Formats: sequence, structure tokens, C-alpha cells
Amino acid sequence: MPDFRKITDTFYVAPQISVEDIASATNDGFSVLIMNRPDGETPDQPMLEDLVSSAETNGMSFFHIPIIAPPNLPEIDATLSAIQDNDGKKVLAFCRSGTRSATLWAYAMARSKSMPIDEIISKARNAGYDLAPHAPRLEAVAAM
Repeated sequence: MPDFRKITDTFYVAPQISVEDIASATNDGFSVLIMNRPDGETPDQPMLEDLVSSAETNGMSFFHIPIIAPPNLPEIDATLSAIQDNDGKKVLAFCRSGTRSATLWAYAMARSKSMPIDEIISKARNAGYDLAPHAPRLEAVAAM
């Protein structure tokens, strides 16, 4: 069973998913996938084309927003757009461990000023991701 971790009612993160996991995600009500890994980051990850094809076959939107380090504004804004432009549909973001996806979500929420920083950090922590070290930068992004 895939490891889909709830951040909010409509946003979940996961460690690397397989092509087969996309059908499970569809069955679980997800409509949007966001991949936060660079394509070919490791030799064992599924190919981007295969993931995109499976998402399309399953009627899902697919966004590739790769990050390596703490996210920059273009990645934050792309994530925010992917989340906001989907009318409250369930979103599943994934990377190698889920940490980058949770981190990018946190920065997008800070940028949108949709919830306080302590709530963002708490929601990530409840899903198993400690983003407390990001608090100062999240505050700076929220102040922009």
C-alpha cells in the first residue's frame, strides 16, 4: 500500500511513488500529482514519461516542479498555482522521501498567507516532517 501522508484534507505527500501507485491514488480520490524530484535523480526512480503517461491514463493532472534545496520563488509560485488552480481537488505531491514536497507546500502556504507559520509547521509535523528549522525563512516568504 502506498504511503500517502495527509497534510491537509486536500494536500498529501508521499515518498517516491510507482506507476502502479497512480491507480491507487486515483482510487483514493486524488486528481492532481506534483513530482518534486528532478527526472533521473537516481537510477531506481520511475521515468518521468511513464509517470506522466499513467497520470494521463488515470485522468489526473501532472505537474513537474523539481527542487533540490530549499525552494526558490518560481518553484513556490508554481506549487501554489498547481494547488489553487484545481478547485479543491485532492493533490498528491511526491519526491524521494516526501520531505521536499512537504517543504514546498509549506513555502507555498506561507507565500499565500493562507495559514499561520506555526500551523504550517504543525501540519507538516503531524505528517512526519519536521520543518521547524524553516520557520525564519517561512516568515520571510510570508512577509513578501
